[in-house]
Amino acid sequence: MSATVKVLYFGAAMEIAGRAEEEIEAGDTATLRGDILERYPAMNKLTFRMALNRVLIREESLLKENDIIAILPPFEGG
Repeated sequence: MSATVKVLYFGAAMEIAGRAEEEIEAGDTATLRGDILERYPAMNKLTFRMALNRVLIREESLLKENDIIAILPPFEGG
């Protein structure tokens, strides 16, 4: 079962996507990651982490309607 989630892009991921956010339908974070990489092939060269509702995730998670996913590439500076 899929859910519509808000995806927020930060840093280099925002530059690649050409937008700060969008809505995508996916059932889990693995499917979502695959969809993002298919939409934006240049992101395959970018190492990024995902946060689900402001919590960094280490393993794949199921998604619920209105979840918020943040795409977080490495940050530079301090």
